[in-house]
Amino acid sequence: MSSFARTLSLAALLSLTQAHGVILNAQGLRGSPASVAFGVNPELARNCTAINPCQQDTGIIRDAEIAANIVNECGRTELTGNIDIGENTENAIAAGAVTQVKSGTQMTVTIHQVNADGAGPYICDLIEAGNNGVISQNLTVENNVPGVNGFSQAKTQDFDIRVNMPEDFKCTGGSSGKICTVRCRNNAQAGPFGGCFPVEQVDIEPNVNTPANIETKLSLDGVFKQVANDVADLPAAVAAIQEAGSDQAKQNAAIVSSLLKQTVTSAPAPVLTPSVILGGNPTTAVTATATATASSADAAQPTETSNGGDNGNGRGGNGGFGNGFGNGFGNGFGGKFGSGRGNFGNKKRAEVFVA
Repeated sequence: MSSFARTLSLAALLSLTQAHGVILNAQGLRGSPASVAFGVNPELARNCTAINPCQQDTGIIRDAEIAANIVNECGRTELTGNIDIGENTENAIAAGAVTQVKSGTQMTVTIHQVNADGAGPYICDLIEAGNNGVISQNLTVENNVPGVNGFSQAKTQDFDIRVNMPEDFKCTGGSSGKICTVRCRNNAQAGPFGGCFPVEQVDIEPNVNTPANIETKLSLDGVFKQVANDVADLPAAVAAIQEAGSDQAKQNAAIVSSLLKQTVTSAPAPVLTPSVILGGNPTTAVTATATATASSADAAQPTETSNGGDNGNGRGGNGGFGNGFGNGFGNGFGGKFGSGRGNFGNKKRAEVFVA
């Protein structure tokens, strides 16, 4: 290929790239820790606009991908693929990185606009159960990021918006029973871009979940659609997980993890024994009979998981090695950073997205 043709090919590739917006910080009650959006990597540069590395941890939250059972309600990033809400929430709880809120709290949320279509306005909503997929309320946003239809001429710039928690809500998610997920995204056609972060409600008694009190949303038609999606996706998903689990793929993922300094804080989880009324419904889990332990090696490295789906929302599994790093890492260090694209390894569609 001539140099002129290569130049045209490069120009065509660059014309497909988009700008992004990243949620870097969310501060609720004064004195409480700050939250960071799921999937954001502190090792990535914030002083550039290139698709790699400066756009790699932006949340891409598209309703069509959510409806197609490709991703969960918090979308995906180019760096890790589907965002597992439950796993990221527990990682934040273990790390003590969940901001606190109560009725009427006004949060300050810092959004980093990478380039043109990471602009405002941003719209935020609330999942009170944390990760069951039910958007319960829309939130009022003040001092929004400047922009129209997600566009402005700002780039590599931080903006603080104010997000108001409602007067009447109850966080019931997470292992603590008092976690909500807040999702903010803009209205850029190439996106929407944004992210999700956890908040802890401190003016309520923690919720104790039982199978009978978990709110679900799927209709019979929704169940059938999910089954059809999962059946269609299964062969590609199985192949992607097998490839991601190869020795070479694991070595490549370890190299990437080392370069990005990715670590997960581990915390022991109690084993609870529910108190049961014979002949009736089980009541709450009240006693801890054993405690799980976490080794230093576990604390230093992300773990492989196979999560059967978010609480009751019927989404497909988010497990497999690909969930931690995206199947792009599983397909090789060169495959991810050479092409700037990777496949999804989350038991979702093994498709390559241009974003």
